[in-house]
Amino acid sequence: MTPEIAVATTSLLGEGPTWDAPRQRLLWLDVDGQEFHRLDTAGSHTVVPLERRVSVVVPDVDGGLVAVAGLDIVRIDESGRIGDTIATLPPDGEGLANDARCDPVGRLWVGTVDRSGEKRGGLFCVSDDGSIEQVRGGIALSNGVDWSPDGRTCYYVDSLAHCVETIHLGADGLPTHSEPLVNVDAIPDGLSVDAEGAVWVALWDGGAVHRYTPDGRLDRVVDVPGGFITSCAFGGPDLTTLFITSARGGLPDDQLQRQPNAGALFALDVGVAGRGYTPFGTAG
Repeated sequence: MTPEIAVATTSLLGEGPTWDAPRQRLLWLDVDGQEFHRLDTAGSHTVVPLERRVSVVVPDVDGGLVAVAGLDIVRIDESGRIGDTIATLPPDGEGLANDARCDPVGRLWVGTVDRSGEKRGGLFCVSDDGSIEQVRGGIALSNGVDWSPDGRTCYYVDSLAHCVETIHLGADGLPTHSEPLVNVDAIPDGLSVDAEGAVWVALWDGGAVHRYTPDGRLDRVVDVPGGFITSCAFGGPDLTTLFITSARGGLPDDQLQRQPNAGALFALDVGVAGRGYTPFGTAG
């Protein structure tokens, strides 16, 4: 299974893809290039510059947009202008937030980074009233997060642990206990869960996206000729298109010559639908 190029971007660090269902479009970022990208079902691609480092943009329940900018959870408009701050994450570690996604009741789960070896990063649950609850600590490089179709399980990546984790949730949607879903030789990055409960994991240095069944069995491999493979999200009218982001920043010159499409957005109809993504603020 090999995806096609959906948009021939040259992103330094393509990241944070999510499907904006009401507007029928994909949202994603070039984090290091400070660009906000949108692609609609008619094939119209829009990109706007950003004034700050933004790692994620998600729709909110009122039709607006919410972003993770630095350590701040903020409102952001279509032109990329950053507005009010909803919450600010603790500055422990590198003072840097990374991947994020909304849980089934509309709270944004967002992780922070500490690659020093001290693992001072964490995973935080942010509500639309600005309240923050730390749900995990001891994190080096917080990355992909998504939920099972029934909302009872969260799948989560701390990339430097080389592990995709299964987190079991209580009635309040917060963690009770966890165990590894799968350990991988490559560095796992972003992920998405499909309607069958399988987990699609982007392998940063693995040149592929892997699909794992809920019991951790490798089910499919999607080879991606895009440099570093950063994340994936389901979209399209029937949610069967897997969009895959990639990065070219940091690739040696010889690899860039062999992989001229590094940094592009890729797409593939995988024949199974995604579970969809909840907008921020649904719980309110």
